[in-house]
Amino acid sequence: MVMRVSELPVGRFPPLAVVPSSSRVLDVLVAMGRNRVRHVPLVDERGVLKGMVSARDLVDFLGGRRFRDVVEARFNGDVYKALEQTGVEFLKYDPPYVYTRSDLREVIELMVERGIGALAVVDEDLRVVGIVSERHVISLLANVETHVKVKEIMTSEVVYLSPMDSLFEGMRVMSERRIRRLPLVSGEELRGIVTIKDVLSYVSREDVLARLKEGSRSAVYDTPLVYISSKPVLAVEDDVDVGLAVSLMKKHGIGALVVTHDGKPRGIVTERDVLTRLPRVKGVEIFLDEATKTIFGGRVTF
Repeated sequence: MVMRVSELPVGRFPPLAVVPSSSRVLDVLVAMGRNRVRHVPLVDERGVLKGMVSARDLVDFLGGRRFRDVVEARFNGDVYKALEQTGVEFLKYDPPYVYTRSDLREVIELMVERGIGALAVVDEDLRVVGIVSERHVISLLANVETHVKVKEIMTSEVVYLSPMDSLFEGMRVMSERRIRRLPLVSGEELRGIVTIKDVLSYVSREDVLARLKEGSRSAVYDTPLVYISSKPVLAVEDDVDVGLAVSLMKKHGIGALVVTHDGKPRGIVTERDVLTRLPRVKGVEIFLDEATKTIFGGRVTF
């Protein structure tokens, strides 16, 4: 017996957001931002998977390289016109996918090997029936004592911005550094954290899109990050067990925790850190319990 994707308490069936492959970039922004998801499958009229758009692709379009190449170069900086007139095929990528009959081990291996955060789940005719993300997978580790401390897998080289830095600066940094979260620090005090979901949720608001349509880009792009940030910021000390950190993420529906030492920010631990780094810690083994449909991961001690 194997742990099939369709039988596990992971994933979302059907996905929160699915967009026709003939859509405009604006349609994907609205679907992604208002549903607060990071990946949107693109389908044809039969529901067959034709591609995927990620939040990172959208932020790059709004404030990164593609912003310069498309929004500025082709649309003279008119963000709304670029969103409304650019086809989504410009942003899409051909995603790896799994079948409903695929097992959990295959899902994990594919995510780790390809460095991707979500997989479309399809039936035998390649019609999209669900989506499974790294958050869904690591949630199975909640309340599991791993005997691994957060500081062993956390990301130490964190990019911080000031609370008053602009939305445009935040999008530029996210795009250039390929990161999804920006802690906001004033001195050594943590004032908030801006996630890629916060950014897209804000830009996709009706009132914000209306300002962009009017041509008031600066009114939107100059918005201080602190005004769209997630607060309060959840943090854990660096000697906390990874399993407890995952439990906190699951409880609050978030994908990262700021890591502190004596109350001072020292790093960040994310869903991706847990998925990719935990199995590589010396002495750690990952077990899939098929009877209880649970993941057990931790340092083996004798």
